[in-house]
Amino acid sequence: MLMRFKQFNSQDQVRDTLILEMMKNKVRKNHLAKELGLSYPTMLSKLEQPFSFKVSELLLLCEVINMDLQELLIKY
Repeated sequence: MLMRFKQFNSQDQVRDTLILEMMKNKVRKNHLAKELGLSYPTMLSKLEQPFSFKVSELLLLCEVINMDLQELLIKY
């Protein structure tokens, strides 16, 4: 039986996807910061380096921008 390993998207790909989904769903960065309970500068920093988000923050972020976490992180 052949095992298939999934490959994760790079941090750059995740960042670009997040920003595109935010634009598509008209979610502003300041709204996202408020929803996640983060300061605006912290939100900007985490968006630049999305792998610095906690799992709980990523789950909530995906809920706010209406995106599946697997879709965000895993290459198909």
